Amino acid sequence: FQKLSAEIVKKIDNKYNIARDAQLNISQLVEELGELAKVANLNKLRNKDPEKKDLEDEFADVLMQLIALADVFQVDLEKSVLDKIETLKQRHGI
Repeated sequence: FQKLSAEIVKKIDNKYNIARDAQLNISQLVEELGELAKVANLNKLRNKDPEKKDLEDEFADVLMQLIALADVFQVDLEKSVLDKIETLKQRHGI
């Protein structure tokens, strides 16, 4: 999953001659989080419920940018999350 996502981002970057680094990834991640926030807050901002498809698209964009950032640092997100879950279970006795 992480590898597939990182590969498609790399292909898009190559197509447009983009040199990806941490700063660009963080900027794009923040941008995508803003777009997710806008859709998620439609009810409060426009008195309109967000469309599920719009939410799915924005969550996917956020996740793909997070994966691209992890790829820059060669971080295995699945392993990192599973390790963190174990740490939290131990810390909180659950």
